[in-house]
Amino acid sequence: MTVSLPISEPSRYVVAEKALRRWATERVRRTRRAGGGETCTFALTGSTCTNRPLEVLMTVELGADGRIVSATAQPGPHDTGCDAMCAAAVCDGRRFLAETGRCDEVVGLTLEEAAFREWQVEPSGCFCTTGNRLHKWRNVFQTLHYATTTRDEPARPDGTPRHRTSH
Repeated sequence: MTVSLPISEPSRYVVAEKALRRWATERVRRTRRAGGGETCTFALTGSTCTNRPLEVLMTVELGADGRIVSATAQPGPHDTGCDAMCAAAVCDGRRFLAETGRCDEVVGLTLEEAAFREWQVEPSGCFCTTGNRLHKWRNVFQTLHYATTTRDEPARPDGTPRHRTSH
């Protein structure tokens, strides 16, 4: 007996869909701006290279045409780790992120272009190297793309949520 199962198309996301779904719900805030465009903020939490709790707000400004106008990072309101990163030792964490935490290479791209571009990442909890920062930005752009291209299906009759679907 032979069983044929449908073959699903592999995901373009490098981040697991379960994480994307959770992050899109729990960590992303989207605000429409007067005159068009949108501000998207991703609340990143983790730990630094010195094993201190880290909270960074990664903000992406989209123009009315859907293209990225800016991508910036700053310590979150409850952050205790940005000043403890080894690369921030010469200045404070806020200044370090303002000077090196931007992602200028995506300005002018769409979220889709930014999410699926070739990223030279170095996975790590901190922001100390360019590769570390690009790892965070890739995850942010993939989450924002997921959040803007999927929608929640209505809850089941028993009130439990259904998975998100593309629209």
